[in-house]
Amino acid sequence: MSKKLVIDSSVLIVLSRRGKLEEYLKRRRYEGYEVLIPQAIARELIDEPRRLAEGIRQRSPTLASSILGSVEEIGAAIDHGLIKVVTVDYRKYSRVIGNVRRYLSRLEAEPEHAVKKGDPEILALVIQLYERFNERVTVATRDKGLLRVLRLFRDRVQFEVL
Repeated sequence: MSKKLVIDSSVLIVLSRRGKLEEYLKRRRYEGYEVLIPQAIARELIDEPRRLAEGIRQRSPTLASSILGSVEEIGAAIDHGLIKVVTVDYRKYSRVIGNVRRYLSRLEAEPEHAVKKGDPEILALVIQLYERFNERVTVATRDKGLLRVLRLFRDRVQFEVL
């Protein structure tokens, strides 16, 4: 059975900008990890940046091209199976998602609707994987708020800051 690695969007974006995404994903696969993201993170990485790039294409074509290049690279990693998009059981974990969203909202002093949807889904996915496979899940993130939440689940998760 492979180990589980859930990756936050911030890590994938940084790796893509540095030109190290494919290398990192292949190394993690070689180390025995299955790299996973929840659907909300996939939307943050593909759909939202694509809409942004299309909206700024006329006034900032270079930036739009850079954004689309990153979207294509991450999309290709998903298409080639280096990243697997996983569906979170919303019915079962809706309370977890809501509680994490409220916690992050207070922590970041922002309204709940301003909290990225991917962060609560990452934690829900971690719990879902832990309950299914009964083994610790590794999370790679750069998000300080998410790291604070993850520390509350030390028995189920280990994390790395990239």
